[in-house]
Amino acid sequence: MTEPGAKKAQPRRLWLLVVVLALAAAGIAYSLYRRGSAPDEVVVTGSGRPQLFDFGMGVCTQCKRMKPVMERAANELSDYAEVYVLDIRNEVNEQLAERYGMHAIPFILLVDGAGKELWRHEGFVDYPELLKEVKERLGAKGGVCSPEKEGCGS
Repeated sequence: MTEPGAKKAQPRRLWLLVVVLALAAAGIAYSLYRRGSAPDEVVVTGSGRPQLFDFGMGVCTQCKRMKPVMERAANELSDYAEVYVLDIRNEVNEQLAERYGMHAIPFILLVDGAGKELWRHEGFVDYPELLKEVKERLGAKGGVCSPEKEGCGS
């Protein structure tokens, strides 16, 4: 005959096993989500040209609103700065954003050619405001970054 406590132990063990397997599956799924959703592009600041970054995630509502703004910036501001849209689910991009003190996304950052921060904005920013800030900070004339301006070297 079996002991009275033995029947109670089996359902608890089974329940515990189910919980452990569910947590393991969730961890694996999250890891795959982070790796599979993030671009592989690695950006180095201080490349000699000013850089405009948009740090965010494709699933964030405000980040989705930034997408057309940054597409326009990439087309119209390429003479002023290199434009990057970086997904913080990529560990390298997340580390770069943290290096500049990111607290919220989207995190818009303008750095000079040496990687020195010129302007930052957390949250959505519309194109006219973005354009104003980039032109003001880089002091460019006629849509071309002036080589004499600090941080605007080629």
